[in-house]
Amino acid sequence: MLVLTIVGLSACSKNGGGASHDTENFLTCKLNGQYYEFNYRVNANDKPASDTVHFVVIGGWEKQDMIKGFGIDLTVPEGAKEKTYAVSGTTALSLHGKYYLQNMKDGKIVSTTGYNGGTSEGTNFTLTITSLSDWGVKGTFSGKLKLVGGDDFVTVTEGKFSAPYN
Repeated sequence: MLVLTIVGLSACSKNGGGASHDTENFLTCKLNGQYYEFNYRVNANDKPASDTVHFVVIGGWEKQDMIKGFGIDLTVPEGAKEKTYAVSGTTALSLHGKYYLQNMKDGKIVSTTGYNGGTSEGTNFTLTITSLSDWGVKGTFSGKLKLVGGDDFVTVTEGKFSAPYN
């Protein structure tokens, strides 16, 4: 009975929005030192149609209101593998980290503030894929993202994810 209780409790946890989530599906990181959970609707792209995985897309939202989100996009023509990918500035590899906030007015989205990192000048992004399976993708990430159209930066540390395919 004790083992069942521990397993049951470890399968769920509370996030900032008060909703529980499956601990197998998560996307968490620190942004400028503050811990965030983007565990609402976390998932990866559609399951690949062939054995070669040409792109990996991971994303999640902080809460059900979908105001804050985080995403990762990787395109590898020769096929993604369980390894570390890194980009800095204008590197040819297509890898991007994205943090976005929906700006609201009178209950409606009026614009989006976005921070991108990877291939734009002054930014970097590192993605380590630790598992690429029939279930989905798991790994870690970090980087420096720049405000789109601005000069502000966000530092991403301690990022980790476990995202099932759609």
